[in-house]
Amino acid sequence: MKLPIAILLFACVLFMEKPLLTAQVPCGGRSLPQEQVVLHLDRNVCLAGETLWFKAWCFLDGELKRAMSQVLYVEIFDESGKAIVRQKHLLKHNSAAGSIYIPEDVPGKYYFLKAYTRYMRNFSSGQFHYQQLVIANPYIENARISAEEQAVSGQAAPRSSAGEVRYDAGHPIRISLAQEPFLPRQPVTFSISSPEQLTASLSATVRLKGLGNHPAPQVMRRNAWLQASCARDPYCQSNAFPGAYGEVANEAWAPKPLSPEGEGLEWLPETRGLTISGFIQNDREERAAGVPLTAAVLQQEPMVHMGITDETGAFTLSLQAMQQQKEVFVGTPEANHRVFIRNDFDTNLPPISAVPLRFDSSLHQLLSGLNLHQQLTRAYPAPTTAPVFQPEPIGMPSTNILGPDRRIVLADYIEVPTMAEVFNEITTGVTLRKSGGATRLSVFNPEDQEWVDHPLVLLDNVPVYDIEALLEIDPALVETVEIFHSDYIIGDFTVEAIVAITTQTDDFAGYQWSEQVAFTAFKAYAVPQPFEQVVDTEKSHYPDFRPVLYWKPDLQLRPGQPEERITVIAPDRPGVYEVVVQGFTPSGEPCLGYAAFEVVQER
Repeated sequence: MKLPIAILLFACVLFMEKPLLTAQVPCGGRSLPQEQVVLHLDRNVCLAGETLWFKAWCFLDGELKRAMSQVLYVEIFDESGKAIVRQKHLLKHNSAAGSIYIPEDVPGKYYFLKAYTRYMRNFSSGQFHYQQLVIANPYIENARISAEEQAVSGQAAPRSSAGEVRYDAGHPIRISLAQEPFLPRQPVTFSISSPEQLTASLSATVRLKGLGNHPAPQVMRRNAWLQASCARDPYCQSNAFPGAYGEVANEAWAPKPLSPEGEGLEWLPETRGLTISGFIQNDREERAAGVPLTAAVLQQEPMVHMGITDETGAFTLSLQAMQQQKEVFVGTPEANHRVFIRNDFDTNLPPISAVPLRFDSSLHQLLSGLNLHQQLTRAYPAPTTAPVFQPEPIGMPSTNILGPDRRIVLADYIEVPTMAEVFNEITTGVTLRKSGGATRLSVFNPEDQEWVDHPLVLLDNVPVYDIEALLEIDPALVETVEIFHSDYIIGDFTVEAIVAITTQTDDFAGYQWSEQVAFTAFKAYAVPQPFEQVVDTEKSHYPDFRPVLYWKPDLQLRPGQPEERITVIAPDRPGVYEVVVQGFTPSGEPCLGYAAFEVVQER
């Protein structure tokens, strides 16, 4: 019987003593749960300014039946370690589907994609998911790109032709497709099914042959950390590890149980979604335990989260679901303390050996076709399309604090020279008091007939702790003062009253922040783009050179379910196109289906 993951992790953290985690038995003879990410792309060759689509699965102890992490991290970096893309995606039912826009200003060369969860950062980064990408930029000269032919060693994997993709393990997916050549703009219909009673989560892509996960042999040899992920992908494996070498690679790079690198769980799993973490130091530059802190999102509505540092002075706060990039505040009411916010993304890169991107004839032909398609899409109107992949909207609460009990608009009153007079003369039920030489606000609760001496004070929805500095604000810059009498439970804390001040400025009306607070640009969930399938080109006289005809990341197979029928429109570009269906069963067994068809010029 398997214990629930939350209980197992709690027991591990509670009972581990230093030195921690010897061998694989850190808590009562039980290994820590292991996560593993596998990601499939619609293609691995593209131009700057294009969009890639992906489907990711997150396994827990090799299975998809149980879930732990809810945030997937995806990065693309070059041989210098510089990241050109950093994204977070919501993991729902152990999977995520999204898109990656490649910036227009990146130079053409080999790039590397990695995917992982926050919890996986406790272990070896060699267990992250990696893929090689080819990104070309026809508008930027790059001396590292060469058009010379390159000799390939005996271990090089030739590009497979139709039907040559092998199954070393897992379940075959049947793709029924007519074998005769198709003419441009002719419908191509195929069906997807399983020869056995199978439940599986799959992705399906139809693309020009040669755009898939075919790692360059010289890149694979000089960057061996790419081989583990490739050996776990039947499609990549059959191209990169031909013959017996594939079996050796599978055995050598099979995932193994791991223990955290160091003395404990430094990165807690994000079981509730987005988190922000860091630590707090006192004036002696020692990490401070038991220190309260507050995080707030800079937005129109108040969004506040509260917590406390652990025995090591570290904190991890769960945040609400958000999209794109947000400015986030973290601060502590303790004077002479400093807040340090940790980088969300992994900074431990494997040793990267640079390999110049060399154009052989086939790659040159592929990239020429991509460039032609990119120019056509910019010059001509878009064809008639229908969405195949439509991202699910993320439920994003705008606030966790409801409307105020009282709202005072300062413009409704005569002008007063200081904020002290605002609180003492205008905001009835809010007054200034002094204790031990410090100034504080007090709020009267009419229901309990009591004064609350330490309300949460917000300035443009950001907590402030220095009331003396708050009093220096010019009242002419203040729009409203809102008073909250109701109790709010935020994390493990109860806030008995709130005073929220809204200014008419974008700089907090000149409020001077101390070192006990920090602001950061926080990456929230990326906004995936839908994939649009062309459904009608018969009457269009505009050329059609699409490299990717179809992408569906949420294909599901279940016993007794009728076969999935898909129709795509053949493009104008002649060549071989491949249908690749990949995925996994709930128990983590891989599934793969492959077929190919040819588009020929009309005779």
